[in-house]
Amino acid sequence: MPASQETITLSVCPDLPSADARRSLGSWLRAEDRLRDSVTTAPAAGATDVLVVAVDGGGAVMVLVQAIAGWLTHRRDDVTVRLTGADGWSAELDVRGARDMDQVTALIEAAVRALADQRPTVETNDR
Repeated sequence: MPASQETITLSVCPDLPSADARRSLGSWLRAEDRLRDSVTTAPAAGATDVLVVAVDGGGAVMVLVQAIAGWLTHRRDDVTVRLTGADGWSAELDVRGARDMDQVTALIEAAVRALADQRPTVETNDR
């Protein structure tokens, strides 16, 4: 992975026993041109698999978060997506937050800032 790329891990909570939510999110993300070749699935210790996305900077992070928000707005069940950066920062977006554009904007700004500044933890959640 080039030095300018960052790896972001996505976990879906709760994921359905059949992992339908994670597969659905992965398919949704792969539909985005800038993310298509960057999304993979990886095993997670003691949990269902996670999605791993390689992004090349703030613009790609914005595309990623906006895509997650779009996926969440189409969900009817209570789902939270947690983003975790390789350097330890994290952020969450849930179904209610995805329907509140202020929450989505705040998450995008926080994720881009965390990636740029490599801050340890960022949480944006309306719960």
